[in-house]
Amino acid sequence: MADTRKTFSYTSRKGRFLVAALPFLALALVETGVAILVIALFAHGTLRTVLLAGWGALPVVLIGFLTRSLRTRHELTENHLALRFGPTRLDLDRNEIVAARPVSVPLTLVQPLRAEVEPRKRRLVAAFSHEGQVLLTLAALRQVAGRRGGEVVEVLINADRREEFLAALSLPPGPRDRAAGGARTRPLGASARRSQTGCAPSSPGPAALPPSVVVAGVVRGYGSLRAVDGLDLTVRSGEIYGFLGANGAGKTTTIQMMVGLLAPEAGRISIAGHDIAGEPLAARAAFGYVPDRPLLYDRLTGREQLEFLAQLRRIPRQVAADRIAELLAAVDLTDAADRLCGIYSLGMKRKLSLAGALLHEPSVLILDEPWNGLDPKGARRLKDLLSRLAGAGAAVFLSTHDLATAEAVCHRVGILHRGRLLAEGSAEELRGRAAGGAPDLEAAFLDLTEEMPLEVAV
Repeated sequence: MADTRKTFSYTSRKGRFLVAALPFLALALVETGVAILVIALFAHGTLRTVLLAGWGALPVVLIGFLTRSLRTRHELTENHLALRFGPTRLDLDRNEIVAARPVSVPLTLVQPLRAEVEPRKRRLVAAFSHEGQVLLTLAALRQVAGRRGGEVVEVLINADRREEFLAALSLPPGPRDRAAGGARTRPLGASARRSQTGCAPSSPGPAALPPSVVVAGVVRGYGSLRAVDGLDLTVRSGEIYGFLGANGAGKTTTIQMMVGLLAPEAGRISIAGHDIAGEPLAARAAFGYVPDRPLLYDRLTGREQLEFLAQLRRIPRQVAADRIAELLAAVDLTDAADRLCGIYSLGMKRKLSLAGALLHEPSVLILDEPWNGLDPKGARRLKDLLSRLAGAGAAVFLSTHDLATAEAVCHRVGILHRGRLLAEGSAEELRGRAAGGAPDLEAAFLDLTEEMPLEVAV
């Protein structure tokens, strides 16, 4: 079997490290010189010999301490990543690493001299340069031993050949190769049948479609505030589920628990049959997520952003190139693909985020306010795209304040109020539950929530 062991130095750009280390070394040399002079003048015999030897060895020890990080290496094998920063060691199973991305985090003057845990962020900082930084996100808390140790869920390091390091590290493959039974969201081409977004969609047959998202008894609070209070809901494969609620109802908190950004205090959430707490890697591989605020690298072009995500997902280069071209066309960004993300408008950033979420062909798509910032043409294209994805078997879960769009696109909607599911069903069913009936979903929503005004915000 071929040896897959690789080593990566922390960084070859040592300028910042030397700037931090040399003042300490110079001060130590001055102090050592003064001490040796004092010893030579006032000590005698064996005592002078011992003291001179001790103080003379001090610069050697200090140099070894200050340069220890220059002599350490990461070691990456097929199954493990061993991180070294002087005496600080952290051995990770590669399955523990949820994400790895390039960053540039400012460091203090002293920070480059040692590895230490930032308790508030639960982050191990083992970097001595702002160049070539990589931030690793772990699936669960890990204990770092030592005087400056503690529990961490993130690790900040440096790596030469950063792109090679990220490619060699990689993330678990997406659901492209999962066993039969998972939905594929492939059909995005022009041959797909255009949805009729002007009328309410027909609900998929429940007997034929298994649940892709299960939220059972979920509770999450902030101090004395219950943001989500015993929430139960299910989203089936091939279904578009609209999650509605006033500001502060708990929608974003629920979504953040669904994608693993927040941990519920009680209850469980499963995505494509994988518990988000017990099987976080498998669950994350099964869904695509678009947050309410797009998170992009401003100094990458749109195409480079998607290529980087494809590398992290271990999608073969040619497959990724074809998929990226297809997705850029689907979200109407082909002409802007080679512009920097930093100059994109909000609507363009949201489109690119959606393309990134679909890159690995997830069986579940989770969207937080997807129509924010979109122009009418972009909004219409998104409606059609979501209908095609659901038609191909994907489960789509979205939160929105656009009730007219929710009525036109969603098979079912749930109304969240004060952290609880107040009502659930098709738009037609909810209109029937309103007093005297309601002409549209907006009127039904206002009627159903009128008697219980919100008093808190999340």
